[in-house]
Amino acid sequence: MELTEDPRFVRGIAFFNDGDYLEASDCFEELFFEGIRDEPDFIRIFLQFSVGIFHAQTGQWRPAVERIEEGLRLVAANENDRGFDLLALFASMSAASTALRKNGKPFWPQIALRAR
Repeated sequence: MELTEDPRFVRGIAFFNDGDYLEASDCFEELFFEGIRDEPDFIRIFLQFSVGIFHAQTGQWRPAVERIEEGLRLVAANENDRGFDLLALFASMSAASTALRKNGKPFWPQIALRAR
């Protein structure tokens, strides 16, 4: 089964897009430990972003920025976006990280497929 068709991945994306970042991170973490080939690094993008946002929501600014920036590094190194708009996600999460560093209010994006 393709990773993006795994019900846990689909559920993780839905949780993320609904703003339930802790539940999303649980889904992504489970898949991370089962991943093969390039799957773990791809899944880790979403895992780092969801954990980072959860940290931000709980006022843990340093861990939030660290997790988000790790996710940004993973996006930059990713070679297979599996149809997801990682460029838009990268831009939004980069802006959110900057907002956190400046004690501003970040905008949390949704994970979307690339426009065809």
